[in-house]
Amino acid sequence: MRSHRTQRSLATALFLLVAWFLPAQTILTTTPNASQRSSVTQTVGLAEIGITYHRPAVSEREVWGKLVPYDAVWRAGANENTVITFSEKVWVEGKELPAGTYGLHLLPKQNEAVLIFSQNATSWGSFSYDPGEDVLRVTIAPAPSDHFYEYLTYTFDELTADGATCALQWADRKFPFHLRTDTHNAVLASLRNELRSKAGFTWQGWNEAANYCLQNDVNHQEALAWATRSVFMNPNPNNLLTKARLAAKVQGATGAEEQKAVFASLQADLDGQNVTWKEWQAAANYAMQQKDWERSLQWADRSIAMSRNMTNMMTKSQVLAAKGDMKGAEKVKNDAIAKGTNAELNLYGYQLMFSGKTTEALAIFEANAAKYPDDPNVWDSLGEGYVNAGQKDKAIEALKRSLSMNPPANIKANSLRLLEQLGVSHEDLKSKTKP
Repeated sequence: MRSHRTQRSLATALFLLVAWFLPAQTILTTTPNASQRSSVTQTVGLAEIGITYHRPAVSEREVWGKLVPYDAVWRAGANENTVITFSEKVWVEGKELPAGTYGLHLLPKQNEAVLIFSQNATSWGSFSYDPGEDVLRVTIAPAPSDHFYEYLTYTFDELTADGATCALQWADRKFPFHLRTDTHNAVLASLRNELRSKAGFTWQGWNEAANYCLQNDVNHQEALAWATRSVFMNPNPNNLLTKARLAAKVQGATGAEEQKAVFASLQADLDGQNVTWKEWQAAANYAMQQKDWERSLQWADRSIAMSRNMTNMMTKSQVLAAKGDMKGAEKVKNDAIAKGTNAELNLYGYQLMFSGKTTEALAIFEANAAKYPDDPNVWDSLGEGYVNAGQKDKAIEALKRSLSMNPPANIKANSLRLLEQLGVSHEDLKSKTKP
């Protein structure tokens, strides 16, 4: 007879053998979750907002009040905690919430819900939820979804420069909550920091910072100092106007007085800074836009006196035309074209064409081709002008002329494209002869 000890050993071995072949559940392998993990991010101002959650399906179940009971804290998703992160301080439904990562919970009720931000973002769902760890609670109003959501989804809508509406949407209901950031103060803090580094060694960095304040109508005094720093480093048309407009803001001038203040600041800097003809010409253009013809003419003449060229002469021509002096405008315009370089004429022709002034553009392209006949680019531009004018035969002739000069690849590609548009095949071009 076997001993009891031997019988127990055999029984243990048999149990292990059977257990070896039985199905077993372990946590040693990776398999898909029934509710898949997801994440959504949104930038609001400078704040990065991210939500990581798991997406349960409705699966023909009654969700609100049943699957998700009323008056009980819910993890606002499936599986582990739903987690929401803010890189900057935000306001949730008007209540301040510091930057950080939070466990997101929802306490749904029949006609309202409580959104809960917990400092504990690592627990498994809401099973160990502790109200003592709440950082913020806000009451929100549920609403019908725009369509049925089979899978739980977080969305960001109604985006503005400093706000957005985030919503938990599942089945036929959504739980929206509005987020707001202090965008301007965040941007200003960032600008101040960036100006202590690489951006602060360039006039562009100071001008960009000043321009942000000008465009958003904030922080005028400090912005004027930034613009002044930019002008000191390198006075140019961009920062001179930025500084002038900010100077008017700081003075509190409005209406006509504001424009006078802008002009006064520009005049002072043009007289006092080491500027070139370009700054006087840009100022003349600005004055022309403001319909101050006499000031524009005065500044254009200062530019021409420093460096007579097509750019500032065309500005003067435009001012004279705006004043009604057509004869004087035509004379200055003809002198400007005669003075113009290949590049200036080509650029001016395209500016006219893109402004819808096709006839005037063709006159410039034709003048350029007559002045620089050995440049394939002038013929390509002339051909494009003819295409826009609907003059097919002249366009084909000019484009073939460009191709006959063995142009650079980009010009050749444009000429071929335009010819194909006109119905001229590559086979036709093989037999072309130089005009």
